[in-house]
Amino acid sequence: MSDQPASIPPAPWPKYTIVWTVFVVVVIALLHWQLGFLNEQFGMDPAIPWLATLALTFLTLMIWAVWATFFRKSLLLGMVFMSIPAIFLTLFYPDFGGNANFTTWRPRFWEWRSTDFAEAEGTAGVPEVVKTTPYDFPQFLGAERDVRVQNVELAEDWANGPEVLWKVDIGNGWSGFSVVGGMAVTQEQRGGEECVSCYDVTTGDLIWIYRVNRRHEDAMAMGKAGPRATPTIHDNRVYATSATGVLDCLNLSDGSLVWSKDVPQLVGIQRNDSTNSLGLTYSVENSALLWGRSCSPLIVDEKVIVTAGGPKTIEGDDNPTATLIAFDRKTGDEIWRGGQRQIAYGSPNLVTINGTKMITLIAQDHSVGHDPDSGVELWAHKRPGTSDQDANCSQVTTVGGNRLLLTKGYGLGGEIIAIEQDDEGSWTARSMTKDPRILRTKLTNPVVIDGHAYSLTDGFLECVQLDEDKFKRKWRQRARFGDGQILAVGDKLLIHSEDGELFLVEVNPEKYVQLGKLKTVDGFCWNTIGFFGDLVLVRSDLEALCYRLPTEGEPIPLESLAPQIESKDVTATNE
Repeated sequence: MSDQPASIPPAPWPKYTIVWTVFVVVVIALLHWQLGFLNEQFGMDPAIPWLATLALTFLTLMIWAVWATFFRKSLLLGMVFMSIPAIFLTLFYPDFGGNANFTTWRPRFWEWRSTDFAEAEGTAGVPEVVKTTPYDFPQFLGAERDVRVQNVELAEDWANGPEVLWKVDIGNGWSGFSVVGGMAVTQEQRGGEECVSCYDVTTGDLIWIYRVNRRHEDAMAMGKAGPRATPTIHDNRVYATSATGVLDCLNLSDGSLVWSKDVPQLVGIQRNDSTNSLGLTYSVENSALLWGRSCSPLIVDEKVIVTAGGPKTIEGDDNPTATLIAFDRKTGDEIWRGGQRQIAYGSPNLVTINGTKMITLIAQDHSVGHDPDSGVELWAHKRPGTSDQDANCSQVTTVGGNRLLLTKGYGLGGEIIAIEQDDEGSWTARSMTKDPRILRTKLTNPVVIDGHAYSLTDGFLECVQLDEDKFKRKWRQRARFGDGQILAVGDKLLIHSEDGELFLVEVNPEKYVQLGKLKTVDGFCWNTIGFFGDLVLVRSDLEALCYRLPTEGEPIPLESLAPQIESKDVTATNE
């Protein structure tokens, strides 16, 4: 019998683990490479390849950890496979785009960018009354909330390049710019302070800033931090909805507070406060609205109207919740509450159907119409969705006559409904046609021109003919649009991509014709486009930029676009 110790057999070659790893790499590569085909043929959401990449990568690391621990008999190597991802994810978090596409890693415990911004020097010399102009862009999606600017014609030739007027760092958030009389107003998050800020549209100088200690963010960091509603400017006042749901009314001239209403509190919705890894306190409301309030206020006569809450759950509640709530725009006194549906991320809009004015809105799982005088729900049409997952975001869009266009991603697509009134005066919504393969919008709102809808749909730019009984896709263009934004200016389309490129495209139902392209800002560009005169304002969660675009005919004098001042003896209309 030999006295030599028995030799330890070598660890088995991990052939199955290697085969699995190769299989995962091939599957991930095919999903990303063939996304366009899979989206077109099977309606695959662009988020799926990225979610599959994360899930399969994590699973593969766990399989390697099991092999190292139990087959190679190396507990240390197994712990390395498991601990390195755990430590890394403790220090960093993944930053995702609009389609859950991974972009980079952000540190959890230190600021990766400066939060020190230029401050307004004061409001001395700022007009007490701001004059309106023919070029005003006073609210979300333009003067009529129809994603259009119709009093300017852009030139086709960008050979000499649009002129950069200014570019500034800006706080987090997804608000767009509203512009009246040269005063460009948006919302931003500066650390623990939520701000409404006003810039000189011609210089980028900060005129005033209104700051409040409030902050919204979601635990998953998918929606990110900061306000997401675009302010509304009307009658020398600014109406702004915070991500936490507070409606503030400010003076346009100097940003001073006129009145403020905590809408979630009014309708009995509580907030949960937490502290993030940077020590900043943030709030998330105790409702299905995970991604924060994004309602841009709507002015109807003497009322300002915003989304309120969701279904009433307690009988006899003194503060019943509602779909919409209206306040006196001058005093902030409540006028009415209407509806009992859970809200989503749409903003109310005023339309006229068969001679009757009504407010349209996309709620969590219905599109609805409300009486603007009483708030009563007139009709509802089911549009599946949940406000913490496959959310409804895109606006209800007027097609013409009594027809409305509904669009949504997550495989739901486009639908045209007809709003009809019977002999007894009751309103109903009837589906005319729908198609899950087209108009799959997420953060974008379509624009309808001459019976055709132009929109970003799952990252493609798409033109769809809107017939009475069916949709007909005319063309579809893939580029690096992502979940960007679109604005029609005259007979041109401006598309601002998710990663900060500005495209000039013909309004052409027959084919895609690109006329120009520019790099704009860094960061995610989910913010809607602002426009004033011949100035286009784009922003992200990091930067804001103003281009002066070439137009047909004589250029607009820049001095006429600067903040317009009326003397103090001119009677203000906001009292």
